[in-house]
Amino acid sequence: MANHRRIKNIVLFCVFTVFLFPSIPPLLFAEEAVSAPAYQQKIYFPKTRQQLTVHFISGLEKGPTLLVFGGIHGDERAGYLTAGRFTHVKIKNGSLILAPRLNAAAIKKGTRQGLGGDMNRLFDLPEKTRHRNPDTKVVDLSKSLIQRADYVINLHQAYDFYADRWISRQRNPSKWGQSNVIDTPTYTLRNGDKLEPGRFAQKVARRSNDRIKNRDYQFLVNNTETSGQKSRHMEQRGSLTYYALTKQHKIALAIEATKNCSLPEAIAFLTIAVNAALEEAGIQSDNLPSEDFLMISREIKEGNSKPKI
Repeated sequence: MANHRRIKNIVLFCVFTVFLFPSIPPLLFAEEAVSAPAYQQKIYFPKTRQQLTVHFISGLEKGPTLLVFGGIHGDERAGYLTAGRFTHVKIKNGSLILAPRLNAAAIKKGTRQGLGGDMNRLFDLPEKTRHRNPDTKVVDLSKSLIQRADYVINLHQAYDFYADRWISRQRNPSKWGQSNVIDTPTYTLRNGDKLEPGRFAQKVARRSNDRIKNRDYQFLVNNTETSGQKSRHMEQRGSLTYYALTKQHKIALAIEATKNCSLPEAIAFLTIAVNAALEEAGIQSDNLPSEDFLMISREIKEGNSKPKI
């Protein structure tokens, strides 16, 4: 009854305000008086090979913003299918931004590269040449989304398994699967403040591994030391996560599921990791996607390319 009276009073307030001040939009008062979770979907570059849908989900309460990219490489199906599973999530606090199929042209072809090459190497293009690359507009949109976030995750898939020492041909430091990839554990800003992507990645890995019973598929943190002169992965200086960290000062990591498993299992691993990242960031939800790969498998067999929550 109290809520009914409150809503009635708000409506009467808006009606009388509009009558007295007709130049002021009535929705302005309604939006300020009643806050609610919000969902918005925007389509960029419509009716082109690069058409991209971005989902913006906001909670009732203030909090951090987590941004999730999928499909920057079109041959990594688990990445964009997993990101798509979160588009109907309702969160209590903070915000969630989803760009599930970032590289639409590459996804359609089922290849790593899109119209302008490997998109995950285009975030440091020099001004003199960047206008020649057709993927520049998608990269620029990605940069604008990163600006709105506190945490940035880029979902991937790779063959075999990362390990910090040589174990076998399938499990060694040159592999990427089942790893949370960071460019450096600690990044020092000019004012002396520090960002700690390594700490965040380790905590996400621990939360994930608590749900993964098979130790062979548990996540490790892969530090590429991208800025280092002896880095084995200097090509990562053109990556989305390196840009997010060094140019926009965001906690950023790439999460790599292995391709040495079924697609439903890979989706389950990435779902576990994103759920863990949301938890670690302090973003709460009651309807996160299922982490059960058997359920995901049934959904895929039924022809649902975007598994149910």
